[in-house]
Amino acid sequence: MKKTGFSLAISIFALLLVSIACNMSTANLGDLTTSTDKEGKTTSSSFKSGDTLYANVPVKNNPGKVKVKFYLVVDDVKGLTKGDTLKGSDVSVDISNDGTATYNVPVAPAFPGGTYKLNADMINEAGEKKDSKTVNVTVTQSTPPPAAKTDDDDEDKDDN
Repeated sequence: MKKTGFSLAISIFALLLVSIACNMSTANLGDLTTSTDKEGKTTSSSFKSGDTLYANVPVKNNPGKVKVKFYLVVDDVKGLTKGDTLKGSDVSVDISNDGTATYNVPVAPAFPGGTYKLNADMINEAGEKKDSKTVNVTVTQSTPPPAAKTDDDDEDKDDN
């Protein structure tokens, strides 16, 4: 009987060690951050026309290969449907082992102003989504410059 109890204790201990080892090797994403510079030194969640939206997300405990898929989703943008992925904003980055997935998208003058959600999904080699991070970003359109004054404008004032 004592031998059976000892064997049971060893089995439980071995199962516990395997369980801990599996949890420690599970790949996951760290904090998703956005910035106005490629290095991520100037963090920001607000961008305007002419800026480039940069994002970084660390991949941790990754024993193999994963893909990090970035994409912008409409949250509150006039003229666009909430939940739609912004065309041209999706990018996939392959990561082997631990590393940092980086993303950037230029904010063109035609980029609709409003709020978006930047998503980063980690997908394993089997195509399964294993982790996801989201951060809110705001885009403001710069106001167009005033129309250039023409000679015709001066002539119109003289007629009044």
